[in-house]
Amino acid sequence: MKTKTHLFRPHGFRCLVAATALFAVGAFAETPEPVVPAEVRAAAVATDPLAAIHGLIARVLPAAEAERFDCEVLPEAGGYDQCEYGPAPKNRIVLRGNSGVSLAVAFNQYLRTEARLDFDWLADSPLQLRTPLPVPSRAVRLTCAAPQRFFLNYCTYGYTFPWWDWARWERFIDWMAMNGVNRPLLQSGQEAVWLRVWQSYGLSADEVRTYFSAPAHLPWHRMGNLDRWGGPLPQSYIDAQEKLQKRIVARVRDFGMSSILPAFSGHVPPELSRVRPAAKIVRIKPGWSGMAPEYATSFLDPTDPLFAEIQRKFVAEQTRLYGTDHLYATDPFNEMTPPNWEPSYLASVARGIFSGLSEADPEAQWYEMTWTFTYQKREWTPDRLRAMLHAVPRGRLVLLDYAGEETGFYDTHDGAYGLPFVWNYLGNFGGNTHLQAPLAQISRLESNALSAKNCVGVGSTLEALGVNPVAYELVFDRPWQGPDFDPARWVESYAERRAGGRDPAVADAWAQLFRRVFIDHSPRTGTYGSIFQAMPEMPEWHGRKLKTGVDYRTQDLMQAVERLLQASAESRASDSYRYDVVNLTREVLCDLGLEAHGRMLAALRAEDLTRFRRESADFLALGRDLDDLLGTRREFLLGVWLAEARNCGAAPEERDYFEANAREILTAWHRPGGELTDYASRQWNGLIRDYYLPRWEKWIQLQDEALERGTPFRPDDYLRWVNDACRQWIGARDAARYAAHPVGDPVATAERLLEKYREKSAATSR
Repeated sequence: MKTKTHLFRPHGFRCLVAATALFAVGAFAETPEPVVPAEVRAAAVATDPLAAIHGLIARVLPAAEAERFDCEVLPEAGGYDQCEYGPAPKNRIVLRGNSGVSLAVAFNQYLRTEARLDFDWLADSPLQLRTPLPVPSRAVRLTCAAPQRFFLNYCTYGYTFPWWDWARWERFIDWMAMNGVNRPLLQSGQEAVWLRVWQSYGLSADEVRTYFSAPAHLPWHRMGNLDRWGGPLPQSYIDAQEKLQKRIVARVRDFGMSSILPAFSGHVPPELSRVRPAAKIVRIKPGWSGMAPEYATSFLDPTDPLFAEIQRKFVAEQTRLYGTDHLYATDPFNEMTPPNWEPSYLASVARGIFSGLSEADPEAQWYEMTWTFTYQKREWTPDRLRAMLHAVPRGRLVLLDYAGEETGFYDTHDGAYGLPFVWNYLGNFGGNTHLQAPLAQISRLESNALSAKNCVGVGSTLEALGVNPVAYELVFDRPWQGPDFDPARWVESYAERRAGGRDPAVADAWAQLFRRVFIDHSPRTGTYGSIFQAMPEMPEWHGRKLKTGVDYRTQDLMQAVERLLQASAESRASDSYRYDVVNLTREVLCDLGLEAHGRMLAALRAEDLTRFRRESADFLALGRDLDDLLGTRREFLLGVWLAEARNCGAAPEERDYFEANAREILTAWHRPGGELTDYASRQWNGLIRDYYLPRWEKWIQLQDEALERGTPFRPDDYLRWVNDACRQWIGARDAARYAAHPVGDPVATAERLLEKYREKSAATSR
């Protein structure tokens, strides 16, 4: 049967979306002329896609099953990626694709559709199989509607990646390939480049390493928000990241991905003024997110000839170390105030960045995130934006629409002013583990974006991994699934692969989640957290106030989890299923905690000491039960984060340094009680028990004493205690006391806790 290739024309725009169709083995798609401008497609990298896909399959599957795959290369479909899986003689399976990434997508589509297996981003490898893999009954080909599939965020390198080794990266690159990512943002290892560049101007290694920040804070140093926080950065870390980045870029190129590497945006060490006194260097207005003035950054005027010189040196050295795919990411003035708001000056900034970049690499293409334009929308007026963005030659600047689900740049800024853009789903800030996945909304907005004539791709700018995986799998699967995509049917398929097969209980649970929990008006962007992670509400607290509310009914979520727990024994053995049980049950406990908190506050307002003691004891017990549940899954262990941080150090003092930084980014961020305190809060075992709950225990103790004595509660005393406790926790060097391996059975623990709180709820309502 021949393929049917469709032109998808919602709102009158022309965008190719090939529907999933059936093919005879070896059939090729009929392809129209490409609608993506040639200038926004990076040059193909010469790789061996067959070697890449066979290596991936060998890592994902047991050896006996991995040997059953034949792989073949297809041509592009008019500038669009395509892939196919189907039957082959002698009980074998054939995969076809036009690149290593497309072959990996074919493999993943086969696993999902035929074998009903889910290879999620943190799962163990190889996958555990119940039975031999089935041979497809027919061939299936897909064509991707999005030429570019972008992934990652500068912030991910602080909230997830700072302690990762090659084993973690190799596993993650496999996931990216299998989900079709072909434009990864690769930011590791750039300090090795900058160290050489700044030393070439006469700065000492100690000066440069002091100018850098600690590992988990490097993203904000790289974006020009802060200098010196947690410095000096150990040379051992710089060297290790250089070696790691070399392996990362080599592997992504093996798959045919085009890596997006950093470029110079004007951020310089203040010591550069000493060796280049005539340079036009200005101090950026201090105070970013409450940082003290000594951490403010310096900016080199792009009209200074030194600017282009530094850009050339940086790109040359980076290319020497890591090669290039001619794609560069740089974001001047991220959440910062430029030295001058005049449109002509902003245009000179853009021209200066790009002219130096194009001198260093004539094929250079600049990728810029739109976050700061919406974050500071009052300052970034249309005239200023047009001046800056149109100063770059057309087709050489691609905008990364940062949070398309809420503040879409294309929708709010005159169609992105006609510039090529990539629509992205953000979904979380700081790695908050709050449950959120507005699936129908994501599908609708992504489809609308793909219909725009200047849309060149889709992707995700999530700030951290370890969050609800379903939303991100949908984002990357959507452009491969054709114009008639139905998110409800997609969720049905997702439920099957999470269970490892068809299971009515699991299907019902996920249908309930889709209809009543993962809803369009469910929480989206913002710093969310459970009530246990939040600080008690008080006007004297000037730190971050987490959003703890939910827009769905707790009863709906609980019913979905209860149905999920009625799954068959075979489903209950699936690792993906067991993760989902914990991921969903923890949210039930958090929602029940919000209700318990309300009862506790009601007793406090009524000045009913007996009831306050009873309700506060129930609230704290819920928090401890939550911590126990989280301890049953590796994904929710503080001990893993701390152990990986300490493993980055060779000497004891280095290991202590990394542990302190790992603790700090999750809690104070920079200053206890500051604007970013709790920004990166997580529902993690150990963190709930030893960091968040003690804040509530102290508040309850002081409120209890005030009620008993008839004296006012003293918030200043409490906040001093909270900030002191934060400093002490960051300063502790007891990572070994936190489990780095799960304890207990996740399903049995979830069942026990749901039964416990179902009975408590029934007793309370009587």
